[in-house]
Amino acid sequence: MTIRRIGGWIGAGLADAAGRLVILSATTAFLARLLPPGDFGATALTLSIVTAFSMAVGTPYEEALTQAKVVRRADLGAVLGLSTVAALVFLALCVPAGLLLDYVYGREDLHLLLPGTGFLLLAQGPMTMATAVARRRKAFYVINASSIVGHVAGALVAIGLGIAGAGIWALVSLRIVLVFATAASLFWMLGLRVAPSWSWGRLGRFNRFAGLVLASRLVENATYVVYNTLTGALFGLTVLGYLNIAMRLIEPVRGAIVAVTHNLCFPHFRGSALSRDNVGEAAAEVARETSAFVAPTMMGLAAVSPLVVPLMAGPGWATAEPIAAALAAGGLLALPSQVVQTALSASGRPQSVLLSYVVALVTLAAALVATVGMHPATIGLARLAGDFALTVTTVLVNGPRIGLSPWPLLRRLSGVWLAAATMAVIVAWLGIQLADSQGQVVALLIAIPAGVIIYIPLLFLISRASFDSLVERIRPLLGRTNLAGAR
Repeated sequence: MTIRRIGGWIGAGLADAAGRLVILSATTAFLARLLPPGDFGATALTLSIVTAFSMAVGTPYEEALTQAKVVRRADLGAVLGLSTVAALVFLALCVPAGLLLDYVYGREDLHLLLPGTGFLLLAQGPMTMATAVARRRKAFYVINASSIVGHVAGALVAIGLGIAGAGIWALVSLRIVLVFATAASLFWMLGLRVAPSWSWGRLGRFNRFAGLVLASRLVENATYVVYNTLTGALFGLTVLGYLNIAMRLIEPVRGAIVAVTHNLCFPHFRGSALSRDNVGEAAAEVARETSAFVAPTMMGLAAVSPLVVPLMAGPGWATAEPIAAALAAGGLLALPSQVVQTALSASGRPQSVLLSYVVALVTLAAALVATVGMHPATIGLARLAGDFALTVTTVLVNGPRIGLSPWPLLRRLSGVWLAAATMAVIVAWLGIQLADSQGQVVALLIAIPAGVIIYIPLLFLISRASFDSLVERIRPLLGRTNLAGAR
């Protein structure tokens, strides 16, 4: 698997992310005009808890199945059987947890909302198992297509329920239908025929790796649970609703970058590890090659957040604007840390990934507690601090374990980050000026292409090596003759 091929798949993944962003933004734009911020906050709280449960249902064995040399149909059935049992156990736990949330937050619907959301756990195991099969087959376009199918189905149901007056259940239904539809489309596109079975013995060879992955993923998703829970407890469910709107804008792109990078790079790094190549240098190469695309995407999103949030959510959501910008800036750090984490996992060191997430979680919680009483926008800065701690720990502490030379990588990335950040400042200023005189829609239509035009020469001036790499990647798309003199 070549770096060029990985770059093509990442491009397709980013197209998938763009599609998801459009779908979720349109759905959120509709529902935000029907529901108050408190309902968005309550939904964020329940979804964060169910998402943490879902990690224990299927995700650990997804990694184990992907990296195993041989996987048989009976192994898939055993994983599916265990995930079904786990889903039923966590679904039962949602009932007392919902009652507790009602008591803590003074609401009367969380005891129904949490178990209702928990039904998506029944499809989580099949979805992650099918994703593992797709990754083994390198059928990454199937993963992207099924994701779009799931998002379209979820959006249609949510909008339909919103029109019917279902209230907060319209918000919850989006995620439930999304997971079920994605799982069904994966099975259909891959032609899978697997029935759940109980065979603990067949899981034995996967359990150690799956256990370590489970621990790291639980801590990773505990970050979202802690983030939402502490925000709701310290700032209130209304502020949590602002955070939820910001995350609905940023997380589709940020999450897709993380997921696509992990899915595509894992087999590449696994092959390097098996052939005893320097996995660290392979990780550094992927991070360098892709950062020139990802950095301007996330910083551009941060720059136009003050324009996009009002268009997406309508009036009354201004507090979400700086939160969204901070979340997007944190996404700038997501790619290099995710690449190195994937390399660590492919090298059989998931315990090192766990350390990074623990440090990030502690940093996030401490930052949230320290900002109590300040402007709600500081909850975005708390997440940014956690992302920074994650990247520092992953690259500087854990990277050398697989042969990564951290300082040359960070020097290369710093040039890309500086160019992207400078572009974001200019675009943000331009967007504000245009919004005052021309309106938000016109400002957004001008700001997006302006960001591209500004970023390219900045990258050339600040980081020539990254500019050359970017030109090499886009040359096949535009034709070699058109860029013949670019270098």
